[in-house]
Amino acid sequence: MFVKTTGILVVMMVAAFSCDRKRDDVGGVVELYLLEDFQTAGERCAIDNSTVHLQGEPLIGYDDLLGYDPEDHAFHVSGAALDAVENLQHSVWGIAFGVTANGELVYTGYFWPMYSSLSCQWVIIDPIHMMMAGDGTMRVELGYPGLIEGAEIPDSRNDPSILAIFRRDGKLIE
Repeated sequence: MFVKTTGILVVMMVAAFSCDRKRDDVGGVVELYLLEDFQTAGERCAIDNSTVHLQGEPLIGYDDLLGYDPEDHAFHVSGAALDAVENLQHSVWGIAFGVTANGELVYTGYFWPMYSSLSCQWVIIDPIHMMMAGDGTMRVELGYPGLIEGAEIPDSRNDPSILAIFRRDGKLIE
């Protein structure tokens, strides 16, 4: 009876620690970097991720990403993150960025201001709209001024690694 009880206890402990370990396997953080160098592929805006070189320090670190809403594809950010974006020298050609999870590039896009008369069929964040909204929300959208019918933009905004990190830290808005 003692051996049987001990065996059951050991199995239960192994199962319990295995579950905790799976939760702990989600490592790293999500960060947003400006791109130091990259090349486009196909259309003018499509960034070839294999050519991307990130700047040394993130523009927006994980501590300044207060939450993520996967339904709206929106980061909720701190005032420091808003200031960092506002202080960029915005261009009608956009400013390229990359989003990383666990130190790996997940997707790229552009800060593309609403005053640009140029279209861009890639992932974009409109910094002017972000600042005007004043609610600390940074929406990540497909295409500017919107997704053109027939355009194909790879959509990794809700990549499982990003969602797992935000879920782990209670920052995922569900």
